[in-house]
Amino acid sequence: MAKACQPNENLFDDICGSKKEISKQDCASPSPTDTDCLIDSERIPGPSQGPLEAVFFNEHEDNLEKALFFNELGLIEENCENDSNNENWVDLKVKHVSGLPEINLSASFCTTPKSSLYKRHDFSYFDRSVKKRKLECNNGCPNKKSTSEDKDSTSDYNNTQNSSKGIGATPQRCWPTIPTKDNPPPELSNWLSQFVRWSNAERLMALNELIARCEPTQVRHMMQVIEPQFQRDFISLLPKELALKVLSFLEPRDLLRAAQTCHSWRILADDNLLWKEKCKEAGIEEIPRRRSSPRTMVRTHLSPWKAAFMRQHAIEMNWRYKPIRTPKMLKGHDDHVITCLQFSDNKIVSGSDDNTLKVWSAVTGKCLRTLVGHTGGVWSSQMSGNIIISGSTDRTLKVWDAESGVCRHTLFGHTSTVRCMHLHGMRVVSGSRDATLRVWNIETGQFLHVLVGHRAAVRCVQYDGRLVVSGAYDYMVKVWRPETEECLHTLEGHMNRVYSLQFDGIHVVSGSLDTSIRVWEVETGECKHTLMGHQSLTSGMELRNNILVSGNADSTVKVWDILTGQCLQTLSGPHKHQSAVTCLQFNSKFVITSSDDGTVKLWDLKTGEFIRNLVALDSGGSGGVVWRIKANETKLVCAVGSRNGTEETKLLVLDFDMDSNGGILITR
Repeated sequence: MAKACQPNENLFDDICGSKKEISKQDCASPSPTDTDCLIDSERIPGPSQGPLEAVFFNEHEDNLEKALFFNELGLIEENCENDSNNENWVDLKVKHVSGLPEINLSASFCTTPKSSLYKRHDFSYFDRSVKKRKLECNNGCPNKKSTSEDKDSTSDYNNTQNSSKGIGATPQRCWPTIPTKDNPPPELSNWLSQFVRWSNAERLMALNELIARCEPTQVRHMMQVIEPQFQRDFISLLPKELALKVLSFLEPRDLLRAAQTCHSWRILADDNLLWKEKCKEAGIEEIPRRRSSPRTMVRTHLSPWKAAFMRQHAIEMNWRYKPIRTPKMLKGHDDHVITCLQFSDNKIVSGSDDNTLKVWSAVTGKCLRTLVGHTGGVWSSQMSGNIIISGSTDRTLKVWDAESGVCRHTLFGHTSTVRCMHLHGMRVVSGSRDATLRVWNIETGQFLHVLVGHRAAVRCVQYDGRLVVSGAYDYMVKVWRPETEECLHTLEGHMNRVYSLQFDGIHVVSGSLDTSIRVWEVETGECKHTLMGHQSLTSGMELRNNILVSGNADSTVKVWDILTGQCLQTLSGPHKHQSAVTCLQFNSKFVITSSDDGTVKLWDLKTGEFIRNLVALDSGGSGGVVWRIKANETKLVCAVGSRNGTEETKLLVLDFDMDSNGGILITR
């Protein structure tokens, strides 16, 4: 007995929905080689050893499909009966399935040695004289007894066999085949031809009606056929220029994921000019020139600009998450205060009130040179390449060769401490407590101009090669044209000493002891905004792309938009500094701040969130101070010490670069 399974009820309805009685019709027996008239299927097992030959007489093929379907589901029960010709006739009955109406499917099959000329597992068709029975869906089909007609069937069968061998051959007839994709029914072909001629609206209406009449399984089949049509790789079909334009709207992280999609996408996503634009957006202006190991060359050969972007991303992750190892300690200046700090090209210059400057290697931590010559404390410095300029309480400026340590020029002229300076090209502008500013040529050591107008000590100065801006203890900010020694504007408004300045060529930003920050337009001298929010002296500021970051003695740091005057972020909260902010620096991602509390903190520029402490002195809170900080892309230099001897004066160098193989030290 065949195995039972649970068929779909809809399939039963489709197959057994119509009850048709089989009409008698002539059908010549096929020859052994005429396979076009044979329908392959699983054999329905009978009680004898010969293959089963199904007798179906129906001009349509519904009944054959029913028999094949129920046999495949294993729902056929067999009732056997022998006739007088020693033929085994099988009455097939469909098993009852729980939840469905009882279906009896009665069919006649015979097994006989004479039928061995047919293929095993084939349902074939006999001559019309073979015993004919009905295949129908009813409430039961009792076994039929042999009649005289059965006896005649054997004779007719023999005649059929002789005909197949050419003895009294009669015209042969092939039974219609089941419709297939390559042989659709005529009605379907006609409908498709008509569908093509319809308008778009008519086609949509026809499809809607067709879907409404489909069973869920048929709708699911439609989805499986249609869905791949919407998964085409449109990027690869576009011209390269358009494809790159589309990809240019992706964020770098999404662009990296797109490169993993397929080979063609990877070629597009690795395009050098595409990554050059991404680098430009990220503030990467040039490809770093580094000695590469074979390992890094393999990784980055596709796109130098992509490699530059990936390197910066790796370094950014290191700043955020890399475990901070013990920094290099550069000890010098004894217990004196480090008053000024410069850092460029892995070269560090520290100036101190011990009258000296020291040149250090940021890579090895060794002191390369000690610049001796001033007779008073060094309070200001600038560096460009191998040239170092220093200003001292001895009222002079000195120009040094960083490689040899030789003093090239000593610039005399000021009558008091040189408190500030700014270098641009081969010219430096110095501000002094004598209330004047002087312009010098550092290549020749020549004095060029003197700017007179302030009534108190000059505390800060900025120079862009065209204009000089100075802030002083007389509460004034002045704009100068150095070539003519003319004061173009006097910016009045502050109510106390001006301690800090920033100048980008368009705007002047001044910070004062009156707690305010003012934004001025340099061409007109007009005050555009007064930024209020700090509670004390603004000790340090930095301006980039109209974003200003200010540090204050009230222990807070603020981020401003100078075009609108809006405060974007206040870097405070539970992790804020516990004492005055001494120094700060920022880029497009981070803000780094130092404080009298002995800490250096890292903040997120856009969100204002505290990231972590980069430095935390053990003596912090009991005298340890971070006086100055300088950072580049991969390193942070901190000048630390104390006012009471609790912390040794030294420089700390922290490294956040990639490892020697070009790999990422840590990522998340």
